[in-house]
This record gives sequence, C-alpha cells and structure tokens, in this order.
Amino acid sequence: MKTALLLTSTLMLASSSPLFAQEEEPDSIVGSFYELEDLVVVAEKPIVQTDGAKLSYNLDEDPSAKGNTLLDALRKVPMVSVDGEDKIRINGQDNFKIYVNGKEDPSLSANYKQIFKAMPADAVKKIEVITEPGARYDAEGTAGILNLVTITKNTTDGYSGSVDASFSKSQSGFSLYGRAKKGKLSMSANFNFADCSLFPQRSDNTQTYDNYASTDARYQINRLNQRVKFNYTGGGVTLSYDLSDNNLITVNTDIHTMNGYLKNNKSVFTSETFDANHNLTGSMARYANAEVVETGLSAGAAWQHNFSASGHKTVLSYLYNHSYNKLAADLTLFEHSGDITVSPFERMDTRGKNNEHTLQFDYINPFGGDTHLFETGAKAIFRRNGADSYELRGDDENSATESLSEKSALTQIQDIYAAYAAYNGKYGDLSLTAGMRYEHTRMGIEYHWGDMTDFMNHLNDLVPNAAVSYNFSSSSNIRAAYQMRISRPSLRQVNPFQQNYIPNYIEMGNPDLSSEKSNKMSVTYSNFGRTVGGNVGLEYSTIDNAITHCYYTEDDTFFSTYANMGHEKRLAFFGFLNWTIIPRMQFSVNARLTRQMYSSPEEGLGNNGWNFNYGANWNYSTASGFKFNAYGGQSTRNYNLTGYNEGWYYYGLGISKSFLKEKALTLTVNANNFLQKYNVFKSVTEIDGFKSTFSNKNSNWNVGISLSWRFGSLKSDVKKTDVSISNDDKSSVGGKAGF
Repeated sequence: MKTALLLTSTLMLASSSPLFAQEEEPDSIVGSFYELEDLVVVAEKPIVQTDGAKLSYNLDEDPSAKGNTLLDALRKVPMVSVDGEDKIRINGQDNFKIYVNGKEDPSLSANYKQIFKAMPADAVKKIEVITEPGARYDAEGTAGILNLVTITKNTTDGYSGSVDASFSKSQSGFSLYGRAKKGKLSMSANFNFADCSLFPQRSDNTQTYDNYASTDARYQINRLNQRVKFNYTGGGVTLSYDLSDNNLITVNTDIHTMNGYLKNNKSVFTSETFDANHNLTGSMARYANAEVVETGLSAGAAWQHNFSASGHKTVLSYLYNHSYNKLAADLTLFEHSGDITVSPFERMDTRGKNNEHTLQFDYINPFGGDTHLFETGAKAIFRRNGADSYELRGDDENSATESLSEKSALTQIQDIYAAYAAYNGKYGDLSLTAGMRYEHTRMGIEYHWGDMTDFMNHLNDLVPNAAVSYNFSSSSNIRAAYQMRISRPSLRQVNPFQQNYIPNYIEMGNPDLSSEKSNKMSVTYSNFGRTVGGNVGLEYSTIDNAITHCYYTEDDTFFSTYANMGHEKRLAFFGFLNWTIIPRMQFSVNARLTRQMYSSPEEGLGNNGWNFNYGANWNYSTASGFKFNAYGGQSTRNYNLTGYNEGWYYYGLGISKSFLKEKALTLTVNANNFLQKYNVFKSVTEIDGFKSTFSNKNSNWNVGISLSWRFGSLKSDVKKTDVSISNDDKSSVGGKAGF
C-alpha cells in the first residue's frame, strides 16, 4: 500500500509541472521504498517561473539557446527587450543593473552590448528579472535588476562536471564546469571561451544631421561600415567550508575579458556635407582601425552564522570589484574634398579604471512560527572611478602630436553609506511586505588635467517600498506594490571629455548631473493553473528630473550630452500567459502596452506615444528525447523626450536530442532571424532647429550547432551564504563605449 501511494503521489507531481509556474523552493518528499528500483518518473522543468516580484528564465531547458550569444538569449526573456541597436530594456526602460550570481559587476553594466555579443549563452544557467527589489537591495536602478545565474543547485553527494562546445555563424567556443567535495570543503569552477573571428560581425551605420541654423553645413551624412571581431574569455572559482554546524564561510572570484577589433582597414567611415541648396560642400573618407577592451575582476568572502532557531542568522560580507575598459582608435584619411576640416591622421584613446570595496552586514530573524520575518542591515561602498582620454593629430602616425585641449584625466568619487529594515508577514491569506532604506552619498570629481574645478556633493535619500497580496487559493492571488528607486549618474555621463572623431559632432558628459528618483505603483493578478496560467497587471511610474540625452548646436557643430531635464510618466498594461496544450507541449506569450509621456517645460520639449511589445515561445518534448522550440516577438515604435526608435522583430528555431544514460550527451541545432540577410533599425532625434536620423543595418542572422556532455555523480553544489553583496547603484543610460 505504501508503494502504491508513493507512486501515485510522484505521478501527480510530475503531471502538474507547467512551463510557466509560480516560483517556489522545492518540496522535500520523504517516504519508504519497497522493490521499486526500476521506476523512473521524469518531470519537465519549467522554462519561465515568476512570483510577481521576480521572473526566472531557465536557459538550461531552452534548446534554442545553445550556440547563441547571451544577447540573442535575452531577446526571449519576458519583460526584457533587445532592440535593433542591441540596447536592452526592462519593461521598456534602460536604467537597470546587471548582477552575476547576485553580485553587481560594474564592467558588465558599463559596456554590456559588446560583452553580451561575445559572451556565449551556455555560460549562463538562468536569467532573473527582479522588477520589485526590496529594501535589502541598493536603491539604484529604476527599471530593476538583471541577474545572470551561472551556478546550479542539486541534492546528493559525488562529483560532476560538464563540457560544452558550439559552432555557429555568430561565434564558436566551448565551456567547462566542474564541482568537487571532500569533507567540509566544497569547490566549483567554470571556464568559458567564445570567438567570432571566423565570421566578423557586420554592420552599416548611417547618420544624417539637418542643422537648420547653418547655411553652408545644413545637411550632413555620415556612414560607418564595420567589420568587427570579438572574443570572450571568462571563468570563476567558488569555495565553501563548514566551520561548524552553525558557521559557514565562502570565498569566490570571477574574471572575464572581452576584446573587439576593427583591423586591416576593413572598416570605413565617410562623411559628406551639403549647403541649404543640397550642393555638396565637402566630403572625406577614413579607415577606422580600433580596439575595444573590457576586463572585469570580482572577489569576495562571506561568513554566515546560524542561530538555534531555523532561519535566524547573521551574514558578514566583503566584495572587491575592479574593471578596466579601453577604446583606442586610429582614423586614417584616404579621400578628401571641399571644406571639411579633418587631420590626415587621428588617434583617439580613452581608458577607464573602476575600483570598488564593499562591506555589508545582514541580520535575518523569522518569528511567530515562521509567519513573520524581520531583516535589517548596513552597507558601505567605497568607489573610485578613473578616466583618462587624449587625442593625437598629424599628417601621419609618426608626426602626430597630442591635442592638449582635448585631453582629460579625472577621478570620480562615490562613497555610499546605507542602512535598511524590512518586514514580511503572513496573516492567513493576506501577506504584507514593507521596508525602508536610507542612503547617504558623498560623490564628486577630482580633475587631474585642465582648469576645471573639483566638486563634491552630498545626497541623502529615504527609499520606501511596500507590497500586499491576497491568496484566493493556492494557485491564484492579487498583489499591489509600491517601489521607490533612485539613479546616480555614471562616470561616462559626468565625464566632460569631448569625443569628436566624427566631423561636426561632439559627445561629452555633464559634471553637474544629480541623481533622479522613480516612483512605481502596480497591481497584478496571478492564476497558475495546471493547464492555463499566468498573470495580468497595471503599472504606473513617474520619474522627475530624469537623466536623459540632450542635444544642441553651436555654429556648424552638433553636441550630444546629458542633463537632468526630463519628466517621465508611464502607464502600462502587461500580462503573461502559459498554456500546457498537452503534457509535453507548452505555449507561452508575454505582452506589454505602455503609454509613454515625456516633458521638459524648461526646454519647451514634449513627446508621447503608445508602445506595444510581445514575445511568444512554443516548446515540445518527445518521449524519445527530442526537444523542439520556436519563438518570436516584436515591438512597435518606442518614444523618448527628443524623438523615437522604430520597431523591431525577431524569431528563431531550436532542436535538441539527448543520448546516452541519464541523457548525458545533448546535440542541439538552432537558427534565428534567418529569412533576411540584414536587419535595419532606425531612430530619430528632433529638437528646435535640428534633426538627426540614425539607421543601423546589421547582419544578425545565425545558424549553429552545439554539443554538451555531462559526466560524474556529484549533484550537490558549493554552498553559498543566504545573503550576498549586490551593488546596483549606477545609471545605465549611455552605457555604450566605442564603435
């Protein structure tokens, strides 16, 4: 009788595992087994999980992710969109933070476009989108948090590892992952490599300027035809040691580097100017040879002490982050006519170094029979970001001299002191979450070159959050939430160095920027049934004094910089739906309709419009081990204060088959955006007296094959403390660097 009851319970668990499930910790099932050795019950792990405040996308369960870049994989994640210019948005906003295993990585936030293009999707196990961070998280990042999980968790002892290799039009590479345990010591290590040298990434960019304040240079057309090669190398090690039953220490380190190249005069930049009567007044063409380097290092340690009561603990953590970025470009003139003023040879070199030390203490105490939870803690971040830029000009490389007026050297200082308190409680079917975070910021700039005056500002922010939810049943609830978030300017946004490698066009930062605040309110209804489930919701957010791009002209020169010049309001309707058509076939779709409203009374600017975007995913698994996947999505026009970005779309297919015992060997074939050779993305900026149109034509279709082999028997992962450091306090607007 016990055997029959256990079999019935196991089959019920396997049949109630939808693709799109409410996220929860796995249950522990204890029972007695009698001569049931040959029974094997397999349940499909859900690809998408959500609890209303966080959504998880499990890349391990998606066959189309193999052999693709991480940027391609992000296109399929609900609430995340990647436009035709490779710009990531969460719920339509581009101000978000990037974590790796719960810890902020400054180098990824600074230049995710190039890194994610080179980073293989196989390096990430799961992508988490946290749209409602609580008081424990840093107050920065108005759109939320994008957490890349590279560590998996299982339950039994032994050893194990995996080897993955892939070859595709986007990139070729391999990854290694291993775990080992001996006594109280556990260790895991990973290594990833990807290279796209065989098929360089191709893009043709065209930018037009209409400067109505000028007669001789009324119109300008700039074109950049790029052939870029990337490679990515990354890896990390995590150790944990059980000092005693109540004390755990962990140590981890991660490092990655990305290198991009424009070589051998295969990338060409051209520029043409026209007068008010459309007569050609000047033209030039230059070869562009450049190198982009991004390197990141993270190292941390944590000590967790557990008290006698379950869940009652303290955690003390330390984290060090270092990143280095470089853009070095040589521009060599080979055609020239008319009145465009340009040096025969120019070298532009911009380098940045970021160093960050973080100390954090957390105290967690559940009480009242685990129906209430109190959390409190403190945190200190000491950040020093340096930036050095210079330009050389001359007739050739040997005779070029430094342009002292275009030289910049500075250090950005950010010291942040924070404290928080949070409460979670359950009152029958009612759940309540409330928290408050206080942050004091000491921030400024020290200039090491030029006549600019050093400055230091002090900011004080109280950041509250609250949510209440009511459970109608075990599978349905309604949730109302309020979140305040802030955003401090990044180093790129405040660096006043003028980049002018394009004639009549200058990009620079604004050292007078201040932080912005966001207030968001939402109501979400969720119902996760066995066959059909999902959620629908309504959200309203507002940002005053928003950091945004701004543009102006002086004589015949166009300037691009940043300013706290915007008011932003968004009203959004969103929803997710999953349908288990048959036990092995699922279909899911997510959609969001947003009314975008922007204004700047001081500048006399205003803009608004509707944006609609959606993503759909179909999965089917056969009893013989085949997995099929088809996906696609699109977005309509997306608005901002000074213009708009045109819509875009994507699609793809994936097939995988597992072989050998316990499906240890998996072969995957995938393809995406393969019906057209090029995708075209367009954006328009228009202010009084000036209009700019940017068109990006790129070849992002991909076809690839990958092979994955799992070996060993260890299924337990290296332990981690229950709280880890995660710094998420810099604005991501204008995060791109280089070409």
